[in-house]
Amino acid sequence: MNFNNRFIYTVNKFSPHLLHLLNEYTDLCNLWTTTPVLWNSNDRKLLCYLKLKSSESKDYVRSENFRKHVISLVSNPKKQISLNLSDCSEIEDINSSGNVHSLDLSRCWRIIDVSSLGNVQTLILSGCHRIIDVSSLGNVQMLNLSGCWRITDVSSLGNVKILILSGCHKITDVNSLRNVHTLDLSGCWRISNVSSLGNVHTLNLSYCQGITDVSTLGNVNTLILSGCHRIVDVSSLGNVHTLDLSCCYGITDVTNLGNVHKLDLSCCYSITDVSSLGKQHTLNLSYCFRITDVSSLANVKILYFY
Repeated sequence: MNFNNRFIYTVNKFSPHLLHLLNEYTDLCNLWTTTPVLWNSNDRKLLCYLKLKSSESKDYVRSENFRKHVISLVSNPKKQISLNLSDCSEIEDINSSGNVHSLDLSRCWRIIDVSSLGNVQTLILSGCHRIIDVSSLGNVQMLNLSGCWRITDVSSLGNVKILILSGCHKITDVNSLRNVHTLDLSGCWRISNVSSLGNVHTLNLSYCQGITDVSTLGNVNTLILSGCHRIVDVSSLGNVHTLDLSCCYGITDVTNLGNVHKLDLSCCYSITDVSSLGKQHTLNLSYCFRITDVSSLANVKILYFY
């Protein structure tokens, strides 16, 4: 018996009415669980993860009775309830949404105050461009603030595991983000000092055009520097696993990049010598017009060169 059939059988066995409610509120195909036990027979509560539909997510915010009812169905709302409120431009007050596991508020542009959302584990606020203060969100595990361009201070977000700040172009200081696992700062063009980010696992700095020095980023696993055209010296990046230097026009010397597993040098038209790059698994040299000799690249598994 597959998961969905087992789930339906289990819930229906104890409460046909509950199964009807779940079918109304959620998409049963999106239900999942981290435990083989779907139902706590002692307190008659679900143990699976509930992703509420958009219309029911709105009701969760607006109706206290509905919210209490949904909460009564599960054992732990902070681990089991997900709300989708994306594109709900009429929503402004989200104080009632702070005790769920996942919350998508993307493009809910009226929202200003997010101080009540500090306990949410996965929080999407992309396009909520009126938000300024994010000091209460330091315990969120995955936080998407892309396009929230009024934000300037991210000093409280150092413990977030996955942090997306793309397009937050007023940010200048990222020293506090040294412990973030996956960090997207693409388009944050006022940033110039990234010396503290050497232990970030996955780092996107594309089009951060104020950056010139990347000498401390040699231990980053996946590093995206596309469009950072002021960078000249990449000699310290030889241990990076996946490195994107596309459109970094100032780079001429790639001698030390021979051990990079996946290397994108497309549109780096100042490069002429690639004799040291024969060990790559994937190498992109598209539009590198000054390169004429590729005889050393015979062992590259995947080569783009046109």
